[in-house]
Amino acid sequence: MTLDTGKITDAALDLLREEGLDGVTFRKLTARLNVKAPAIYWRFAGKQELLEAMAEAILATHLAGLGPHDGREPWQDWFTDLLHRLRQAMLDYPDGARVVTGARPQGTPTLGLLAEHALSAAVTAGLDLADAAARVFTALHFTFGRAIEEQDSTGASIMDDTARAEFAAQFPTVARVLRHATEKSVTPRDAFDAGLQLILR
Repeated sequence: MTLDTGKITDAALDLLREEGLDGVTFRKLTARLNVKAPAIYWRFAGKQELLEAMAEAILATHLAGLGPHDGREPWQDWFTDLLHRLRQAMLDYPDGARVVTGARPQGTPTLGLLAEHALSAAVTAGLDLADAAARVFTALHFTFGRAIEEQDSTGASIMDDTARAEFAAQFPTVARVLRHATEKSVTPRDAFDAGLQLILR
């Protein structure tokens, strides 16, 4: 068997789908690929490098071929679309947000290009560099945080009637917000988009 980085990464992503991030270990990976550990270490010096290859593969599912802003639409709209695609890429895999947020830009070129192109677009649109950086990185961190919360939080939806009543008594305004979201059929995507509008507009 010819063991290249792509085959190792694919096997690691299969483990991620099946068991989440905690299930991605070199021991399980060598067993799945039927190889000895040195065969993997020959391609990846350590787990951080493997996780970054996984992050790059996750990002490529929705952001492959990422290029600079072409100026045909406001940079905020263009960046908002990219952030929605980033969020979806992370949500497509169990713990996908944890994998991507733990990656270094130099190990995940798509992540680095996303920041680079967004900053360039904002500056070209007339923002000074500090303002551009504040908006771009706040939006990116918000996207990471939202995706992690969506994947890790059990949410209010699993509460029974008694627990819901106790929650409402303790946190009445929060409960009103949750009821309003339910009544208006506000989806997680809607809530995410509303947050982006506050940051970028």
